[in-house]
Amino acid sequence: MGKLLRAQVQVMDEQLTLAAKTLARWCYARGVDERLLGCGEQLRRLAVDQALGRPAPAHLEQALWQQTATLLRQRRDWDRDHQVSPPAPAACLPCAVAADQCPTHADRRCRACSGQLHRIVVDEGFDTHPCCDRPGGICQGE
Repeated sequence: MGKLLRAQVQVMDEQLTLAAKTLARWCYARGVDERLLGCGEQLRRLAVDQALGRPAPAHLEQALWQQTATLLRQRRDWDRDHQVSPPAPAACLPCAVAADQCPTHADRRCRACSGQLHRIVVDEGFDTHPCCDRPGGICQGE
C-alpha cells in the first residue's frame, strides 16, 4: 500500500509541476509576474482557467500559485543574468487576465471599429486605433 501511495503522490507532484510551468509561461507571455498572487481569488482562478483550459483543483490552488510565482521569479532572474528583455510588464493585471472584465479599462473602445483601445492610446488622448485613422486602413486592433 505504501508504494501505491508514493506513486500517486509522485504523479500529483508531476501534474502540479506541469501545471505551474504552463501557468508561468502564460503569465510571462502577458507580462504578468508574481504580483498576480496579490490579486483577488476570482482573477487568479480566471488566469488558471485560461492558461490550463480548466480550473485547478481547490486543494492544489495555493501550491500551484506558490510554484508559479517561484518559476516567474526564476525566469526574471535568468532574463536579468542573460541580458534578455522580457515582455513588457502588464500595466494592469486585470487587463492582462481578462481585458473585457477590467473595471478601469473595459469601456475604452475605438470610435471607428469598437475594438478595445490600448491604455497607451487612451493616455495619449486618442479615441481610435492608429490604423483606423489611416485612409482605407484596415484595423488590426493596434
